[in-house]
Amino acid sequence: MTSYERSIAAIEHKSVDRFPIISLGVDYAFYNEFMEEIGFTPEEVKQYATDGILTGPPWSHGVNVKLGVDIDWTSMRARQHYDHETHQILDTFGGIDKVVVNDSGIPHLWYVKPFLTSKEKIKDWWNLGRPKPYTNAMIKPLVKIMQTLIDKYQMLSMIGLPGPWENLHMSIGMAQVAKFCRKDQRFLEEILEKNFEVQGDGLERIMKLGNPPVVMCGDDYGFNQGLQMPIKYWRQFIKPILKRYVEIVHSYGSKFLLHSCGSIGDIFSDLIEIGVEGVESLQPTINDLVTLKHKYGDKIALLGTIDDTNLLVRGTTEHVWSEVTNSVKLLGKESGYLPGATNTLLNAKVSNVKTMIEAIQSMNPQYVI
Repeated sequence: MTSYERSIAAIEHKSVDRFPIISLGVDYAFYNEFMEEIGFTPEEVKQYATDGILTGPPWSHGVNVKLGVDIDWTSMRARQHYDHETHQILDTFGGIDKVVVNDSGIPHLWYVKPFLTSKEKIKDWWNLGRPKPYTNAMIKPLVKIMQTLIDKYQMLSMIGLPGPWENLHMSIGMAQVAKFCRKDQRFLEEILEKNFEVQGDGLERIMKLGNPPVVMCGDDYGFNQGLQMPIKYWRQFIKPILKRYVEIVHSYGSKFLLHSCGSIGDIFSDLIEIGVEGVESLQPTINDLVTLKHKYGDKIALLGTIDDTNLLVRGTTEHVWSEVTNSVKLLGKESGYLPGATNTLLNAKVSNVKTMIEAIQSMNPQYVI
């Protein structure tokens, strides 16, 4: 099977020759270590550059191809502009980003706080004609990379957008979300609808321009100990918008996956109800993955599940091999399992990532099942 065939089959809970491996991308620290320890041959540089996949963090498609993973992902950032009054970088939904430089001198563009900190600011933002829509010029380059990876490299490449929850709380702040949930629900619904006008249109554009077979949208719903908002409010405000995302993707005959960090087991039945075909991240230290597999594994695919915050950063190669093979044994039964690091590789050791990939590839699905 090709990587593409293997990945689609696993999402559909069909038999696979080996477990497909997912990678969300890498940060600069990992990228630099990768270039020092592995890198690309001159022939690969020429070919990858010609094909347009010689890209850097966070969506390092060339690195994923070189490492031999089966699935990668691109999440489109919101449009950004420099605000001359506040001297800040603002995204189209109202979040403030900042260029952060760590001790090694490696820069990152990082979200730091919400900008729309009052009802008046929110309305003024709308009067300025924001949030701004995604444009074809933003989408087409990513579509071209996705199609190249699928057609030429036989790899499943996915494009997605931020989900409704992140754009909400990262623009107006969790305190205001909580306030509006209790005291001004109509205004909260208006914000979500304004945002969805942009998000829904952006998703429609992706589907029309690229016809992606699988879309994965990112929306982190969990803290380490549970959901970031009471489940009754998640079901009232976020679930209906997320369902509209799913419906757009399904209307084109494609599959919808969700990336969500945190402890999210409480909403698994809801995700299945609205038609989500797979959930990615599933950090093993804060989710009861065995229970989730037992209860829902025949209805929704599990992606990720390999700890990227501790195991791949601090573990020995022996420890990584042991933990990864054990995870595959526990979660790989009856297909619907696509393992990989639970998030973008931040400070992970290249040797540990290589070991993770080799360990997953060594496991025979027929033996596990």
